[in-house]
Amino acid sequence: MVYRVCIVWFFVSFFGTSVLLTAQAQPTGKVYIGGLVGVSLSPEVSMLGDSNDRSSVCDEFINPLFAALPECTVLNRGEGDNWTVVFDGTVGALGSAYIGYRFSSLLRAELEYVTRTATYGQRSPVLAAQGVNADKLSNELFLAEEWLGSVSMLGLFANLHFDFNMISGPFLPYAGVGVGINTARVNYGSVWSRSPAPDDIRTGRDQPNAEEIAQNLAGVASSAHDVMESSLVAFQAILGAEYSVQDNIALDFRARWILPGEFSGRIIWDPLRGHVPNLRKDGSEPVHGTMSTSDLSALVMSAGMKYYF
Repeated sequence: MVYRVCIVWFFVSFFGTSVLLTAQAQPTGKVYIGGLVGVSLSPEVSMLGDSNDRSSVCDEFINPLFAALPECTVLNRGEGDNWTVVFDGTVGALGSAYIGYRFSSLLRAELEYVTRTATYGQRSPVLAAQGVNADKLSNELFLAEEWLGSVSMLGLFANLHFDFNMISGPFLPYAGVGVGINTARVNYGSVWSRSPAPDDIRTGRDQPNAEEIAQNLAGVASSAHDVMESSLVAFQAILGAEYSVQDNIALDFRARWILPGEFSGRIIWDPLRGHVPNLRKDGSEPVHGTMSTSDLSALVMSAGMKYYF
């Protein structure tokens, strides 16, 4: 449905404006500047989580006898303890400003600054996990959900446009490609909470102090709320049309697919199982998580103006 709205908006804007304005021949200037505003459609986001945590029986705050367990001192903390959370797609907005140079009637180069944002505002349950996280999800976790808020991206693209300049007149269709660097900021949250009943706690049942571990784990929660940030290489494919309305002014309409590289950001649970985010009471072995996704792409429909010198 959103795709249809974007497409209708694009064509109505183009043809409606074309009727109202007097057509002019294509501008002859080589240097131009312009700007665009538009609507973006972002697809479903699948976030993959990982951390350098250890099993709860290796947490000194939970199990004072952790040192007796060999797995609590190995170096490969958190290995294989992944989890997945999926969020529905959403709509957003884009704005851009650019400066370009026309090499010939067929080829133009452009430097474009792009900013876009999308607000998901969704809570979603943890769907799948591996390792000790899978065990926790299947029994003692009372709640395991994460939150995706706003996603914003600032980027600078170098674009190359190919003009389909086969006929004279005010209408100039074109196609382009671009590559650039984007800075992505993702507002993210996480809550994992155990059952308040010690009898529901399965962790540590094989330990000599199983009752103590169950009492210490019952009802504890791990929560985080961070703005994760990462720099990404991004690509874009563009289909556009220019419509001249004066000797040096043209309307610009673009549809584009923006494809950033994989995002990876850090979150810190504070509290972690009801205590400071460390595994040891002396403050050592701090714990953090990493959330990654390759789904921050967007389909964008935009309109604006450009001025030729």
